[in-house]
Amino acid sequence: MHPETHEYFMQQALKEAQLAFDADEVPVGAVVVMNNKIISRGHNQVELLNDSTAHAEILALTSAYSSIGTKYLPDATLYVTL
Repeated sequence: MHPETHEYFMQQALKEAQLAFDADEVPVGAVVVMNNKIISRGHNQVELLNDSTAHAEILALTSAYSSIGTKYLPDATLYVTL
């Protein structure tokens, strides 16, 4: 699978979901992509962090904002499993 395909990025999100499942969390994973590159990843950590907002997509987005140093993600794509 080539890194620039939607299937590749969704497979990466599924790997994050597996990490959540392995940790007895609801198995949801997410990746944020810009310019065909994954800039952040996340998986549910609600139980681990005892935080009802620690969902995969929120953690991935927060990490992406931090990695770029901005509050916006122009041209980013968020891949999330359910």
